[in-house]
Amino acid sequence: MSDRSTAEPGAERHQCLFVAHTFPPIAAVGIYRTLRFMENLPDFGWEGMVLSMKEEAVVGYPIDHSLCSRIPAGAIVERVGVWRLLDRGIEWIKRICHPRKNNSGQPPADAEVAAGEQQEDSPRGFLSGAKRRLVSLREIVFYTPDDCANWIGPAVIAGCRMVRQHRPQVIVSTGPPHSAHLVGLGICLLTRTPLVLDLRDPWACDEWRLREDPKVRNWLQKRMESLCVRFASRVVLNTERLKREFVVAYPKKHADTFVTIPNGVDDRSAAPIRQYLQEAREGPPGEAPILCHPGSIYRHRSLLPLIDAVEQLKASQERVLLEQIGGVDDPPDLAARLLRRNLLEVKLWGQQSHETTLRRMAAADILIVIQPISTLQVAAKLYEMLLFQKPILVLTGEGAIADFIREYRVGMLADPNDPEQIAQVIRQLLQMLRKGSSTGDWERARADYDTHHLTGKLAAVLDGAIARSR
Repeated sequence: MSDRSTAEPGAERHQCLFVAHTFPPIAAVGIYRTLRFMENLPDFGWEGMVLSMKEEAVVGYPIDHSLCSRIPAGAIVERVGVWRLLDRGIEWIKRICHPRKNNSGQPPADAEVAAGEQQEDSPRGFLSGAKRRLVSLREIVFYTPDDCANWIGPAVIAGCRMVRQHRPQVIVSTGPPHSAHLVGLGICLLTRTPLVLDLRDPWACDEWRLREDPKVRNWLQKRMESLCVRFASRVVLNTERLKREFVVAYPKKHADTFVTIPNGVDDRSAAPIRQYLQEAREGPPGEAPILCHPGSIYRHRSLLPLIDAVEQLKASQERVLLEQIGGVDDPPDLAARLLRRNLLEVKLWGQQSHETTLRRMAAADILIVIQPISTLQVAAKLYEMLLFQKPILVLTGEGAIADFIREYRVGMLADPNDPEQIAQVIRQLLQMLRKGSSTGDWERARADYDTHHLTGKLAAVLDGAIARSR
């Protein structure tokens, strides 16, 4: 691990304001990067304060109050809500846009007329088309850059108040959600405090969004990103591939603005993980090798090809157990499908605490990452998996995460849509486990992504932001 490069004793500490939509006790994956930075920044002469959301104002994330113990003692954390008036406006538009349901709970038959069967120039077709356009307009107006836009106003007001009271020298906005960057920009312009953008994932060049969103919304995303980049002192990107994307996309005058600081290994998890691994080794042997996917299934991620691979292995007398930890959005009836297929080898754990998730990962034989579209980003959970030193099966195509696996040889890759190839790679990994042949460069990977070392890079970025603003 890296040397403990600390600030001079008694030296004046600088302060930075993190604008982070989610923060403990909200247990979103993005909180750990901010927490790790805040824990380590004092070693480099900096202290962090946080502007975040109230837990009751956030929808769709689990709450874990035990995570609050990781917030540095004395750290200033300001939590804001949302403008409920905006929410009411959105709900009103939703009621207009969506047809009323009949007593059976299904939309009226005329709401499901197939394309081509309903002419646009008929009154009913015109109304249907108008509703679709209104839905698109609603998405653009109220959900750009994301569905957290209703916190921007309250957060900017609270952030300006924090700057007046506590005088942070730099604002660090971290996203997604990328509405945090608009909050940071607003505070920056109103208080003339330098802004650093921390893009944990792509924004305007997000491959998933580009496939799903209308052109107008993608254009708006690009304009918003460009505006934030224009006023930012530094822009922190998560991978070298994403940095190269920005260098190409923006004028040369911004070239020295872009810096790569990837996610890192969470040292705070190392000790409990060693304990969980020891407990797993001392426990009774399992009935079959365990595959564990610790993460939710949503958007373009799918668990079905992996389940098909497990079924193929079962048919060939190579039985394995698959544990899914985290919610599954698609298909919603997955549990019923598994029962119909008599696939008791697949267990759906649902959302679990961080401790339970780590314990299940410790008990597993192979860890799994599902990242079907991953040209520019590396899943944060992959860094945590390095602490287990277990083979990692990554279902992905070419891109940043495939580069990582090949660089450190800590796992194997498979096509996320090819059950046969997935099954074959699982067989290869199981064979390696039985022979005890692990070729992964675990120590080098952990050293390269040491949290303390990466926080030192952030501190240098913050120092540069101050110098640039003078």
